[in-house]
Amino acid sequence: MAAELVNSATSEKLAEVDWTKNIEICELVAQDQRQAKDVMKAIKKRLGSKNSNTQLYAVMLLEMLMNNIGEAVHKQVIDVGILSILVKIVKKKSDLPVREKIFLLLDATQTSLGGASGNFPQYYSAYFDLVNAGVQFPQRPQSTPSNHPTSQENKKNTLNGELAASRHDELAQKPDPQTVPESSVIIQKAGNALEVLKEVLDTVDPHNPEGARDEFTLDLVEQCSFQKQRIMQVAMTSR
Repeated sequence: MAAELVNSATSEKLAEVDWTKNIEICELVAQDQRQAKDVMKAIKKRLGSKNSNTQLYAVMLLEMLMNNIGEAVHKQVIDVGILSILVKIVKKKSDLPVREKIFLLLDATQTSLGGASGNFPQYYSAYFDLVNAGVQFPQRPQSTPSNHPTSQENKKNTLNGELAASRHDELAQKPDPQTVPESSVIIQKAGNALEVLKEVLDTVDPHNPEGARDEFTLDLVEQCSFQKQRIMQVAMTSR
């Protein structure tokens, strides 16, 4: 039954995510956590599909199970061997939306589970395996600036320039495993990006959260995520 539900929820014929099926699978596992193993095995098989839509739907189903069921699912993801498959998919540079979804899922999961000192440090190891491998994702195209840019737009342009330079530097050379001479600069850039994002979010109307979905805000979130990767590299390569 579990395999049939998973296959249906991740069918390549779907035009979009079947949230009804995903919720049904979550309810199944919530009512009987012994089903988690069978569901994870089915998801593992679907992750091996050559169809990118099937892979993406499988990752999204996995994300919903992680967020709603918790420990029983986290344990099965490890025991069944899904973590290593997720890392391989990202490293082999398959379909971009699938790779990016997996990367963000691993980042969010390892953070919520307490990182290296949490109950499931395997997620921390999987995420930072990708960080150390230099996994990056392209930025969204920038919108055309107005003739009279605001102070936030000026900050944005500065941050965009810094980010581009940072990415260029990282592609040019890997950080020395013994020392990271530009660590203070990396931390400063991350701080600048986070400060601007905080200022933007402080202006969002809590009754209208959709206001935080504009291109500028999403771009800042992406920049903060990128700088977070760099800071983690500094932390892991510094003595």
